[in-house]
Amino acid sequence: MRILLLEDDEPTRAVYRECIASAGHEVIECGTIERAITVLRTKRIDLFVIDLLIGKSNSLGFAQFAGYAAPDAEIILITGTGSFTKGEVLAEYPGISWILRKPLPVGDLKAFVDYAGRRRSQRCQIGVT
Repeated sequence: MRILLLEDDEPTRAVYRECIASAGHEVIECGTIERAITVLRTKRIDLFVIDLLIGKSNSLGFAQFAGYAAPDAEIILITGTGSFTKGEVLAEYPGISWILRKPLPVGDLKAFVDYAGRRRSQRCQIGVT
């Protein structure tokens, strides 16, 4: 799968990148929302892994744009804030598939990425995507 990773903290991004890439996925790293938009306009993305806070902005607008631009892709939103404790973002932004909390064990990230890949494969086999 081709995965867009949007995380502004470089050490965290490096850990996430290694986790995802070690599972055999192509990872496109972005440290800014602007870079993520540029990538999304030029490449097909299968899965988004997006940190909620990018610099001083939240990334929900980008997540919504990603959901429209790549409707077959899954979106994992990662947050270290106390926001969305009841998953209410899933109702407001239907393109977001899962919300994960920081600190995020890399095993959990890998499990969700693997699960998203299996869901995608199943949809492709039955012709949904």
